[in-house]
This record gives sequence, C-alpha cells and structure tokens, in this order.
Amino acid sequence: MRGVLLLASVLILTACEKPVMPLPGTTGKAGELVIVMEEGYWDSPVGDSVYAAVTEPMYGLPQVEPLFDGVHIGTRAFTRIFQTHRNILLCTIDSAADASIGVRADVWSAPQLVIEITAPDTVAFMRVFRKNRSRIIDQFIGKEEERNRNSYGKQLAGEVADALAEDFGISLPVPKGFNVVSRKDSVIWLRYDTKDINQSLLIYTERYTRQNTFTKEGMLEMIDLVGRAHVPGPSAGSFMRTFGEYPPRFTETSIGKLYATELRGLWYVEGDIMGGPFLCYAFLDEPRNRVVYLHGFVFAPAVDKRNLMVQLRSIIHGLEVL
Repeated sequence: MRGVLLLASVLILTACEKPVMPLPGTTGKAGELVIVMEEGYWDSPVGDSVYAAVTEPMYGLPQVEPLFDGVHIGTRAFTRIFQTHRNILLCTIDSAADASIGVRADVWSAPQLVIEITAPDTVAFMRVFRKNRSRIIDQFIGKEEERNRNSYGKQLAGEVADALAEDFGISLPVPKGFNVVSRKDSVIWLRYDTKDINQSLLIYTERYTRQNTFTKEGMLEMIDLVGRAHVPGPSAGSFMRTFGEYPPRFTETSIGKLYATELRGLWYVEGDIMGGPFLCYAFLDEPRNRVVYLHGFVFAPAVDKRNLMVQLRSIIHGLEVL
C-alpha cells in the first residue's frame, strides 16, 4: 500500500510540472538589426549615433552597403511580434537605471542575440555606447556568422572536405554547392555558381621564409602571384589581381585561437571587364612551417554583395587545423 501511495505522489508531482517549451525560431532577414529606443531619444543625436554605427558602410565592397540594415522600433511598440528578431539592440535611458551593458543569447527566440544598454541619462548612455561600439558590432557580426556555420554544418560538401584534409590538413564548413574548379601546386579553387553570383574560395600555402609575409605588402604580393597563375579570366591571357586604386585594408586578427592577418579590398581581371570584393586571411601553421591563405572573392555584378561576403567569412572562421 505504501508503494502505491508513493507512486501516486510521484505521478501527481510529475503532472504538476510544466513542460519546458522550446523557443521559437528567430525572425528577420540576414543582416537586419532591430534597435529598440524611445522615440524622443531616437529623434536626437543619441539615435543618430546608434543608427550611424550599425549602418556604417562595410569596407571592401564596390558599392555602399551597410554593416546591418537598421530597423528602429519604439520602446512601447516593441511587442511580441518583434521580440523574436534575430538581432536586437535594446537602448534604455531611465533616471533610475545604472549605466551598464549586457549580452544575452536566446531570450525570446533561438538562435538570437540581444544586447542591452542602460543608462540614467544621454551623457552616460553615449559614454557606454562609444566605449563598446566596436565590440557591439563584432558581437552581432559574429552571431550572424555562427548562424551560417550552423546551417552549413548540416549540408557539408563531402568531396571538398576530403580534398582540404588531404591537401592542406585543414577543415572548413564548406556547404554543398561549392565545387572544385582546380586543384594543383598547393592551390585549390572552390566555387559556388548560380546565374547571378559566383562565390569563390582559394586555399593556398607557402613555406614560411619571407620577412614580409604578415604585412599588407606581403599579402598583396602573394595574392597577385596566385591570381596570375591560378585564376584566369574569360579572355586569353587575362587573370585576377588586386585593385590598387581602392586601398586594401590590412588588419591583425585571429581565426579561432590562431593569430592571423586579414586583407579586404577589390579585385579585377587584368585584360577583361570583371571585378568584385575579396577578403584574405593568412595564418602560420607552425608545426608544418608553412603559411596558409584563405582567400574568398565574389563576382555578382547585378546583386548586393554584403551577405555573400559574410557567408565566405563564416566559412573561413570555421577553420580547424587537423
């Protein structure tokens, strides 16, 4: 009898527990960012500063495209329909609030990123925002890339994965649709083609012997050398090279835990009329005493290119050295 009572108690307790409901999927397009701020502050230098930061032009594109498509929602209008958006920047100015910044994942949906800035007045708000502006943007960009990689991980290109492991000892989350264009002399060219776009990834290596390898000049030298030898244009004798009239931007960065250098700029075809944006990373594979280059570029003359470049960067930042 006692066992029956105990079982009945367990059943009652179990029945009273509410099941944990999974969060809904995120809404919004890739590259969108919702900014939640009271109308009075939005129509002021505070709102202007925040909007200017998130819509700053992405460097290295042939036409002006913002880092994010900023969408303003007033505080009172920020209801359930907007709370599932993929990227949310909550801006709260309240005399009772402390100056702070918080980062939260999957608050109302998944995979979601919510960054909240609170401050007692506009002066304190701008102090916090200016101090953290770059990190805020980097967090949202990183989340967009993470979403891409999670999507790619479900549909990897098997032939490409085998080639990268065999030739370079690396793994990249290259999704299906990318095919091997050429594979020779420690250079592999991968490309995804539709009627409107071409996305390409070049992976190549060199021995770590040059003094200027991890400099702007050294990277340009290597990129142009590989472009001339391995990326022919449509006309006889034509080839890809960097476009010097648009100054490439050099940055020291990292891929995972590895030190890397990044170069962003424009490319064109010498001897023909083609061009577009590129980004290239170089890192040292110390055990093999070699430098590995991960070089992405796009040709898509009729469409916007921001998201296409973010997709390539997502792949590159999924690097694993085997």
